[in-house]
Amino acid sequence: MAQVTWAQSTIQGQVQNGKNLESLPFANVFLSGTTKGTVTDQNGSFTLLNVPAGRFDLIVSYIGFATLKTTIQTQDQKVYRFLLKPLDNQLDAVTVTARRRWDSDRARQLSLFTELFIGKNQNARQCRLVNPQVLSFTQKGDTLRASAQEPLLIENRALGYRIKFQLEYFSYTDASNLIAYQGDPVFEPLRPANAKEAERWRRNRHYAYLGSVMHFGRALYQRQLAREGFTIQKVIERKNRQGEVRLMGVPGDTIVSVNSLTNPKRLVSLPMAAYKHLLDTVRSTALQPVIAFADLIQVIYTKEKEPYEYQRTQRSSAYDTNDAFQKSIMRMLDSSVTVEANGQFWPPRGIRHQGYWAWELMADELPFDYDDKDGISALK
Repeated sequence: MAQVTWAQSTIQGQVQNGKNLESLPFANVFLSGTTKGTVTDQNGSFTLLNVPAGRFDLIVSYIGFATLKTTIQTQDQKVYRFLLKPLDNQLDAVTVTARRRWDSDRARQLSLFTELFIGKNQNARQCRLVNPQVLSFTQKGDTLRASAQEPLLIENRALGYRIKFQLEYFSYTDASNLIAYQGDPVFEPLRPANAKEAERWRRNRHYAYLGSVMHFGRALYQRQLAREGFTIQKVIERKNRQGEVRLMGVPGDTIVSVNSLTNPKRLVSLPMAAYKHLLDTVRSTALQPVIAFADLIQVIYTKEKEPYEYQRTQRSSAYDTNDAFQKSIMRMLDSSVTVEANGQFWPPRGIRHQGYWAWELMADELPFDYDDKDGISALK
């Protein structure tokens, strides 16, 4: 199992009103995608303790002010000073209108948003959106968009987290079945009611980690993909005579034999591409792998089946294998993406995931400071 260890540090700073330099008490400050968050004190000061080393987005928000996002290296020994910009007062421009149609559609829109943002699997059934009233929806044609005037609060009783999600945008287009959203979460571990619940959360976190994007990123960082149960293959897109796009797998550099998940007595042979098809070998270093590839990369996790809920609703991809392995597609959106030791891709939206990874939504998300050794110990 790929394990990651990193030094920890402390982040300190102050948050002020950018207009008059007054201190802002009780401003929210957190590292996106981690469990590290706090609020400023009466003097606008904050301290984040035991912060993992690496590159993160630091988020500072306060009601009535524009949210600030800045990328930091947590190893840097700095004391930060953040000046927030007050939002313009637009109350005079508000017009109250009847919303009967909007109200009648809201239940449907909220249900659809919940399915497409939190998920529809077993973990999602144990999640609850605590403050749905902060969401607003707009519908244009078959495209649904959502915005939130405050951070979304999600209670995940499957993994034991309360998630505060600063939503930047959300859109879903029915015709293309394309979901796009962006935002910044911070994870607060819940307090278990008893030892049995604590054990269940540790196990569920471990199983959520296995085969996840984070697991893949950490395995890639350590060059341990095959050992961790991942295979990669280059895939190209081709149109048939009807103009339909089909995915075709390129023969691998080697063949990997793995145990079938449907028949334990059978071995399955899978093509395995060399790391050079995924990484920029010129710019990559041992401490900073750089992802850059043409066409597409299919990632197969060979140690878990695609769950029934997923198989029932969609095929994993147009390019398939004769087994129930979890299959995902990676598509480059930026020219290159780096891989952090904690499994995070940078920039976070530099790669689009399709297939199984795109189906695992907020209900399966873990913070980047998650240590899987805790989950493994729960299984012993």
